Amino acid sequence: MKCVYQAADVLEAHVIQGLLEQHRISSFIEGEYLMGAAGGLPASHDIRILVNDDDWEQGVSLMQEYEQTNRPLTQQAPVAEGGMPRNGNGLLIAMGLMVLMILIEALRYFL
Repeated sequence: MKCVYQAADVLEAHVIQGLLEQHRISSFIEGEYLMGAAGGLPASHDIRILVNDDDWEQGVSLMQEYEQTNRPLTQQAPVAEGGMPRNGNGLLIAMGLMVLMILIEALRYFL
């Protein structure tokens, strides 16, 4: 087996594993069970995704595509340029107001 990607954490490793499975590439996460030895921190920072030697080239190609399309939040485009919103406070306030309005409306029936 050969390594196609070194993940930042176990969650990212499982996302990568799912991506590989969508392309019919079986994979193994190495280092997944080293968590918890140091209070929830990885004992080793090497959480690697391994694939069979025959699938290595296709896996590397997928990982290069993954790296190009999934940039860190600090490098993503702003909302005005088509990027995803980074701050959901406005949405949370709107949802809170909607819940409050529903509660007030429900209380009108009971009073």
